[in-house]
Amino acid sequence: MSGRADYEERKQERIERLNAAAEKARRESNAAYLRSHDLVKNVPLGQPNISGRSALPNLRKKSIRLMEKAIELDDRASYYESRIMAAEENSAISSDDPEAIKKLQEKISELEAERERIKAYNKEARKKGTEPAPWYALPYLSKKIKAAKERIAKLERVDAMPAELISFDGGEIESDPITNRVIIRFHERQDDATIRNLKINGFRWAPSIKAWQRMRTPAALRAACDLCLTSAKTAEEKGETR
Repeated sequence: MSGRADYEERKQERIERLNAAAEKARRESNAAYLRSHDLVKNVPLGQPNISGRSALPNLRKKSIRLMEKAIELDDRASYYESRIMAAEENSAISSDDPEAIKKLQEKISELEAERERIKAYNKEARKKGTEPAPWYALPYLSKKIKAAKERIAKLERVDAMPAELISFDGGEIESDPITNRVIIRFHERQDDATIRNLKINGFRWAPSIKAWQRMRTPAALRAACDLCLTSAKTAEEKGETR
């Protein structure tokens, strides 16, 4: 089965992390606002100075900076909250979801039913001489059905991939069905050119496992082998060492 068994758990953990970040930003925003207010709450508007408080201009500047910080933190909290809402309401089917194929099949059934409904509507419209559905409705649905079927085929190809561990001079490549990732582990830090090539080919550094990884697909595994096995062979032919 494609995807990863902890998909829902990881999704919930991500939402909880965003919640914690939003709450922290809100608390810090409120604290900055209160500090900004307290600095100048006893200063009359337009008063340049008060006896015994010669540092009023600096207090005002500090109050303004704190207010700007409060606004910045409030905006940050709103950003996190928008991401929480997007994560909770997201209906996109992730390739990490172990139910992805089933959900895509259900989506295809719904789209095909909608396509048949529009066909029947258009047939009836021709009989009655009324306006049919927009011309683009059927091609649009057919395109979405085709895309969903292609995704199922891709996920089935991932299902057929064996778990593999491929060694090369300087590291190893793992095709891991548990995490649904192709992982590249190097024994030593790579040079800037290699890192650039990894990023160009869709690999991203994962600090939690100290390795480069990409969503598991046959294309991802081929890219990893091309990057690592070819470069290792070239280095060997040149007599270079890592």
